[in-house]
Amino acid sequence: MWNDAMLKQILVGYDDSPAAQRALEFALKLAQGFGCQLQVVYAAVLPAGSPEATASLMADSTALRPGLSQKVLERAAQAGVKAAWKVVPGSAGDVLLAEVRSGSFDHLVIGNSGRGTLARWLLGSVMNEVVEHSQIPVTVVP
Repeated sequence: MWNDAMLKQILVGYDDSPAAQRALEFALKLAQGFGCQLQVVYAAVLPAGSPEATASLMADSTALRPGLSQKVLERAAQAGVKAAWKVVPGSAGDVLLAEVRSGSFDHLVIGNSGRGTLARWLLGSVMNEVVEHSQIPVTVVP
């Protein structure tokens, strides 16, 4: 039986694509319904450079996507949901699965990229990778 205690922290993969925006909206509704918090994570593929430059860029995550964290956190506040923003270097699949393995989350919400079958076959699919290897329930929002 499902109860409110089952969801305390929801992880949302976000990249500002239309699919990610729909996933965020779904996660906000879920969080409202269960009275839980969101952790929104942005996977950043960083340009090659010195470790110092990479560390500096990560320290100021707003430099990676100016205004994006503010937009997401403001939307969560409008919905009355407590949310946090986190930028993690790496590919989306690796970042999301590492966050899941941290044990801090009860549910993961991601958007479907909307790629066609051929593109998914050629490029792989973050969605497929995450769904296959996640240790927590995953909702894929179309």
